[in-house]
Amino acid sequence: MNLELMDIFRMEFDFSWDTETWFLPLESALDGLNSTDASWQPPGGGNTIWQTVNHLNYYNALLVRQINDTTPRKKASNNKATFGDIGDPADSEKWKAVLAETRLICENLRKSLAQVNDSQLEEELVGGLARQILHNVYHIGQIVLIRKQQGSWPKERE
Repeated sequence: MNLELMDIFRMEFDFSWDTETWFLPLESALDGLNSTDASWQPPGGGNTIWQTVNHLNYYNALLVRQINDTTPRKKASNNKATFGDIGDPADSEKWKAVLAETRLICENLRKSLAQVNDSQLEEELVGGLARQILHNVYHIGQIVLIRKQQGSWPKERE
């Protein structure tokens, strides 16, 4: 099998978004999560899952714009601003909207990656793709850990 670099990036993105292999993709990590659990803050502080998903949405959407060479929206003033507020445990509709945005961004990223070939790759894009996929996987691990801490992780998945 002769894989090009973009084939590898596409496969890695699929593994981090919705294709379960020996580690969990984001879609599975978020499956069945409600607004109450998404806005739960770990003891001693730290980001909620809701904030982590906001953060991933910000950077995945930024990557889509970079791939498509579109005008970026106003950049966040700093990294902390990409997380947003902790989320409202009672606002299940807003949480569903955040999840819908996540799905849309990830599908847009998948479509964008499908249109790029190795000859179009520039060093900046290669670095951006590699960093973002690792970044996604890092935060997926955090989401699973928080779910286990709060008791919302499904027993059959342990």
